[in-house]
Amino acid sequence: MVLHHSRREALGLAGVGVAAALSGCSILSSPKGVRYSLVSSPTGGTTLVDLFTWEPRRQAVHIRHHADALAAELLDSGELTTEAQPLGPYEPDGTARPAYAEHDGAYYRVRVTDVEEVSLDRWEFWFEPVERAPDDAEVVENPTEGLSELDADIVERATQYALGAVVDDDDLSAVPHGNRGVVYFEPMSPDESELVTDPPFEYVRVEPDTEFLDEKQTLRARATEGSVDAKRYVHETERVAASESELAELLADHIDAAFDDADEGVRDIVAEASEDGTYAEREPISDAFADVLDRLGVTDPSLDDSTSVRTWRRHYEYDGRYYRTTLRLRDD
Repeated sequence: MVLHHSRREALGLAGVGVAAALSGCSILSSPKGVRYSLVSSPTGGTTLVDLFTWEPRRQAVHIRHHADALAAELLDSGELTTEAQPLGPYEPDGTARPAYAEHDGAYYRVRVTDVEEVSLDRWEFWFEPVERAPDDAEVVENPTEGLSELDADIVERATQYALGAVVDDDDLSAVPHGNRGVVYFEPMSPDESELVTDPPFEYVRVEPDTEFLDEKQTLRARATEGSVDAKRYVHETERVAASESELAELLADHIDAAFDDADEGVRDIVAEASEDGTYAEREPISDAFADVLDRLGVTDPSLDDSTSVRTWRRHYEYDGRYYRTTLRLRDD
């Protein structure tokens, strides 16, 4: 399971770890036909202001360990650029949800305003799967022991990339630089890590956290420097309100539907999605579900020959609480 950039970015932006990707390789078969899923959060709902409060994205290692400082820089200066992962709300198709933050008594909208393709010189820490270590080599059984929180995080992530390669019988040494493990994108610096330029161990033996491998795997630690193709995300803030009440008036325009006055069948569907997180039907969908989608402003909820998956992102109010929701159509 070699994670080239498109796959790596898809996992990171969706908030899915590589370990989850490995376990997700085994998908139980399901009946054929289009499946309509309404996925809502947070469970039990929240307030209007909290629904749109900005939380920095923390998926990538180099962002997660500097997220608070980056967020403060963005709010203080009004501008910020990050590498390989956005800090602010972003979806490749342009449907990122609106997000707002309070700063010095006023309220600001946080946006990703530009995405640039760049080539960067960066270090990468990765593990090369090997059949066995040399007889005279010291093999470390617990490679995260004694490491800093940052380095332990890097080792765990790089381990999952290596195990994915073993599962798929891929040669990581043949994969382009930047797609084999953890890249030291800014603001993460090699100076804050013991793993580059000279790792503290050469060989490790790890217990695989996946159903596809039943024996410990031997991995060789590698630290290499080279050119990486990546994206650079430009963030900006815009002052939109001077008080929370003024902000709430603005946020009300982001709500696509309210369901308290709907028919019982419609309210039953929304209640299930709101409480359990998901409501699903297969084609042909019920009249009540069609009414839910119509109220949410989902027009032409169908698939065509060009795609097997479509998504719509919306926001709604139910029983005095507020939710974000995603409608997913999948032909499986």
